[in-house]
Amino acid sequence: MLFCGIPVLDRVAQRLVDAFATGLSWPLGLLGLGAIALYGLIAIPFGLKSGFLVQQNAVVNPLSWGLDALRRFVAPALLEEAIFRVMLLPHPVEGVPGDRWLLWGIVSLVVFILYHVGLDRTLYRGAGAGLSDPRFLVLAGWLGLVLMGAYWIAGSLWLVVLMHWAVVLVWIHRFGGWARLHGVGRSAQGAIAPFP
Repeated sequence: MLFCGIPVLDRVAQRLVDAFATGLSWPLGLLGLGAIALYGLIAIPFGLKSGFLVQQNAVVNPLSWGLDALRRFVAPALLEEAIFRVMLLPHPVEGVPGDRWLLWGIVSLVVFILYHVGLDRTLYRGAGAGLSDPRFLVLAGWLGLVLMGAYWIAGSLWLVVLMHWAVVLVWIHRFGGWARLHGVGRSAQGAIAPFP
């Protein structure tokens, strides 16, 4: 009893402990790589065809890339996964039946998507980041489903954090995320202009 027997807080704290304690292994690493490949097989063609993803190189120098990557490991990857996967979803050791787990998964996914809409209307307001763009929400929803499946199988916070982090870094530095989040490289119509 970590929080004086307050059921919800005790459950969330135990989920965090269980997910932090579930480390990485070669089989989990392969699961993560397979899940990212599955995500990319659908997300990249959809994003490019819809025009939401634009091939760009936003890497200026290794030091700035490293600092940005470290920052994005903490937020959004670690922060969002701790909340939307670990705190909201039952850990595999809880033994929650699949149908009940799936209901929690649906709640988690909806909250994850709404969170991004909220970010677009608050933190990134005026930047034209597009986090409430239906194309982004499809990509975020698909990522949420893939991460949810990986968490259901593995129960490792570290696995889903690394997966989320990799997807965010690729979007930010190779597919137009930097320009969207910082409001640069936009045409008069608000579309992202491809960098040479």
